[in-house]
Amino acid sequence: MIEGTLRKMPSGRWAVCRPEREPIEITSGELFSVEVADASGLQLTRMEYRHGDGYYSVDGYPLFDGLRAAIGEHE
Repeated sequence: MIEGTLRKMPSGRWAVCRPEREPIEITSGELFSVEVADASGLQLTRMEYRHGDGYYSVDGYPLFDGLRAAIGEHE
């Protein structure tokens, strides 16, 4: 699993970013984990795209720059 910081890219997609590494974009349908207020650890969710709204977490987790996030193999 690759852990870093969530950041919205100019493409409108979200990405997991790490210092001195290329961002890893999270595509529609892909599983990822994200920091959620009042929850312990990172929470697993799936990215989707809705025309007019853009990319979002199917579980309704708010996405914004600076959250801890991870992408890759999930248990």
